[in-house]
Amino acid sequence: MIGVRRRRRSPSLRTRVTVAAALVTVIIVGLVGAVAWTQVRTSGYRELDARVDTLSAAMQPSLSNPNSTTIADNVASGSLATTRVGALALFSTPTQIPQQDVGIRDTTINNTKYRVKTVSVLDSSILNGGANISVAVPLKPTLDRIDGLRRGLLLIGLAAVVASAVLAWLLGGLAIRPLRRLAKHTEALPVDAGPADPERAALHTVRGAREAEEIAAAMNSLLGRVDDERARTQEALTTARDFASVSAHELRTPLTAMRTDLEVLDTFSPDAASRAEIITDLRRSHGRILETLASLENLAQGELGGRDRVRMDVVDILDRVATESAARLHGVTISLDGDQSVPAAVVETGIAMAVQNAVINAVRHGQATEIRLSAHPLDAHGGAVIWVDDNGRGIPPADRARLFGRFERGTTTASGSGLGLALIAQQATLHRGTAELSDSPLGGTRLAIGIDTPT
Repeated sequence: MIGVRRRRRSPSLRTRVTVAAALVTVIIVGLVGAVAWTQVRTSGYRELDARVDTLSAAMQPSLSNPNSTTIADNVASGSLATTRVGALALFSTPTQIPQQDVGIRDTTINNTKYRVKTVSVLDSSILNGGANISVAVPLKPTLDRIDGLRRGLLLIGLAAVVASAVLAWLLGGLAIRPLRRLAKHTEALPVDAGPADPERAALHTVRGAREAEEIAAAMNSLLGRVDDERARTQEALTTARDFASVSAHELRTPLTAMRTDLEVLDTFSPDAASRAEIITDLRRSHGRILETLASLENLAQGELGGRDRVRMDVVDILDRVATESAARLHGVTISLDGDQSVPAAVVETGIAMAVQNAVINAVRHGQATEIRLSAHPLDAHGGAVIWVDDNGRGIPPADRARLFGRFERGTTTASGSGLGLALIAQQATLHRGTAELSDSPLGGTRLAIGIDTPT
């Protein structure tokens, strides 16, 4: 059996910051230490050469009467001095310095390292073989001091790296504390928290780091969008349930009537006149069912269809609706009024469907013979209002607000699906406007459909 390999957890931000700070410190300490490492040796040898120069100068006053005090001091301090004429050692400390070329160098004498300086005091052209003085200073004290300083540099560098890592760990803990607090709040966030829930609002209280505040703001925005989508989904589900229950109720009556008519045709033998009346009733019920289903389909398309609004001339939409409606509704005068051009951001099919329903309702239920369509701008940013005036019998003020509900019919109207004005109200809502009924100058009803500026 092949086991599932667990994915290794990524290093924490605190660990990353600590490692990064330690690496940066190592680099800086390494660069500074390399310079100091070289300078320590240079400084030590510079001091040693200065001492050698001092001893060499003290030995030079006179070859015939050398400074015996300096020679005695050399013996006491461990330094060596030798004066030669040619190959003959004229004066020297007990330990002689081997013959050396003029200059300064490191030399081992009797297994001890010295810094030796040899100077010429008489040229060979003056004295056969020439004369020179050599002085030697032990290297060990200087080398020990250089090693000690270098060990100090190493310890200081190591301490700096450790201190940097510790400080980075502590400061990193302080820096990520808001993120940990945000993670804890997010983990404890209830699944069903709403926009006004206190747990949701707690995300706004995260402080201490700009990044944490930005993440909290982004998460709050995301949760807000999730809540909005969930609300829309819940609204759609509620609408679907309402549609299902109300549609079943509305369709049950014509379907029951159709079944009764069919049973009468099947059980009895009605005469020709009764048969014709039953068939007419069947056709009427069938037409009502089709009308209800078509209206429900339009409502569903309005709820679930695209909501992208395009800026166009509303008057052009009204002109097209007027032309199409006049071709279908004989004996009805449909005209355009109002402004010649009203640009607005609209869903073209939705506005056209709403105006068509208004015209059909005015003719079918209001018995109107004259209809006037007009559009007027509300502001310079794309807002507009559409008026549909008719000369029909009107709608009582007490029924006007109620009739925008689904499956609502007027007190004087028994036919129809009761969805015409609901479709109009839906489109007005989708356009961030309202739909209102009032008295018309033509004597009937005026329907006003508002179109607000899109956000």
